[in-house]
Amino acid sequence: MKETCGVVQDLLPLVQDGVASEESCRLVREHLAECTDCQMLSAAPVKLPDEKLDRRLVAAVRKAFFRVGMGLLLIGGLTGVVLTDSMGVFYNFILMPVLGMLGYWLLGKKSLFVPLGIFLLGYLSQIPKMGFAAPFPYAFLYGLFCAIGLGMGFLFRYAFGKEEEQ
Repeated sequence: MKETCGVVQDLLPLVQDGVASEESCRLVREHLAECTDCQMLSAAPVKLPDEKLDRRLVAAVRKAFFRVGMGLLLIGGLTGVVLTDSMGVFYNFILMPVLGMLGYWLLGKKSLFVPLGIFLLGYLSQIPKMGFAAPFPYAFLYGLFCAIGLGMGFLFRYAFGKEEEQ
């Protein structure tokens, strides 16, 4: 028991600061429930980390990243469409695959809608300038390049996921 008391007394400041692992917090909690000596030695009450606060913080950060990413997708798609009628149309060979990868990173399994959205955005925005038939090749290419970007995003996730498992 005295060996455990020493370990718990070493872990107590880490638990109070909220930087100890879940296993260490559990060990300290269980030990303090049984040992009155360690309860008396800990002058300040033990503050265990608030899991709800941590989950809310992680959820808020994920939500912020998602909003920024969706904003980047929209701005990138609009930029690509605007470049269609200029000399910068060739930048879309780079921009659309990047949008596809970003869409895969943000949306996961729902990312298949990103090339469709890019196709519709490219097609519908060019109808007033070109009519109904002329924007189709551009929109198709943009959707195709975006789908290639989705494939690249999948391959990157697969490659880096395998690396993390090892």
